[in-house]
Amino acid sequence: MTDQNTFSSVPFDWLSDLSPAFDAQESWIDGSYDRPALFHLMYKPREPFAIACGAGLLAEHVRRFRFSVDTIQHLGQITDDRGRSVFQESFLNYLQRMRLRVQVNAAPEGALLLPGEPILIVQGPVAQIHLLRSAFRLLLWESTHWATAAAVWRWKNGSWMEEDTPSPPPYPFNPDGWKIRAAYIGGASADEILNNVGKPIRQTFPGEGLVNITHQSGESMVQIRRLFKGNNPLGDVWLTPAQEEAASVSKTRIRFLDENSGKPAEVQMTRFQNLYQPVLVKGHPVLAPPRLGYLRQRMLKQTEAFHSADLKKYPHGWCL
Repeated sequence: MTDQNTFSSVPFDWLSDLSPAFDAQESWIDGSYDRPALFHLMYKPREPFAIACGAGLLAEHVRRFRFSVDTIQHLGQITDDRGRSVFQESFLNYLQRMRLRVQVNAAPEGALLLPGEPILIVQGPVAQIHLLRSAFRLLLWESTHWATAAAVWRWKNGSWMEEDTPSPPPYPFNPDGWKIRAAYIGGASADEILNNVGKPIRQTFPGEGLVNITHQSGESMVQIRRLFKGNNPLGDVWLTPAQEEAASVSKTRIRFLDENSGKPAEVQMTRFQNLYQPVLVKGHPVLAPPRLGYLRQRMLKQTEAFHSADLKKYPHGWCL
């Protein structure tokens, strides 16, 4: 068991990886920095599901997100092998004036996602999406990994019923702390939570990270509707902007192309849930600080609801 006193309380250095800033500068140089873009953050689980995690951390990060004078000066002092500044003065001026304008919709923390379903959908100026790339990976992709690992252990051991939720452990706002938070939401025991600290994260698989999931029409996915009969999930329907606009909330029968069978499926439902909910609107966090015990209970309710389903055959795919 890891000694909690060994946890680092040093704030995380978001500029330790400069590649997002370099990519943002490239878009500044070629003039595409303000071009609207849409991406999906993908996590590919080894098991038949993933547990979404980290949206609350992203909202907290954005509340702290600023390119201060000190930060700009630090970037300006970074030089290449010839002693030349790696960032152009005009780009640094852009960073200092920049105000986030991205829209992020994410799956609720503790929600069960099927393979092929993203953790979040981000829209906004391409340079700003680049600058948030480290936050997306460290706060959401990695949190989803650790929460999924904990939930899968409970799933395989049949320990997915609701519980008397233990109090959440304290955690610092850095990678070790985010592991603790994610493992708790995923249902890990106290020993398992602490044992995650110091474990390395796996490398990304091909097709993970920021990608774009598109319909054959070329339109991107913007929403998934999870269909229910009572509390039983029946299928997940993927929607483009045009399909979401046209989809009636009063319909109780929906047809979609099932990704598993490759054939049209039709589901009679009593209700649905829109899976992706706003986290950032025009760059402003709109997600209230969550209660971690509630997120853990949500995970348990989700795995309980899906436990009797054959997830490898669970119908999901594009709306027809």
